[in-house]
Amino acid sequence: MLKRRNRVFALKNGKKVTILIEREHDLHIDDVAVMSELIADELANKYGIEWSWQDDRLIIDHMSARGFLHSQHGKITIQLKLGFAASLFASSIENSISKRLDQLLITQ
Repeated sequence: MLKRRNRVFALKNGKKVTILIEREHDLHIDDVAVMSELIADELANKYGIEWSWQDDRLIIDHMSARGFLHSQHGKITIQLKLGFAASLFASSIENSISKRLDQLLITQ
């Protein structure tokens, strides 16, 4: 069973929304890297994001969203800070990423 934690919250200035998704896993780091790139490619196709590796973090960049996917030993963290336009779809974005991440973790 997956240990899940999702949070969507607004920062104090009210202009940015942050999505935080965390999952525990027992995957090898190479499997997590492949899965991370698969998720990033799907986000690129669906939302037009760009992504690149910076050390052990997959950096996500878009004019309305910035964030990262990071895997530590046994834990995956996805954090996205959304601009105003993307924040209108925060719930949909969070649900989409969360659902896909769970699907990939279960099939591994």
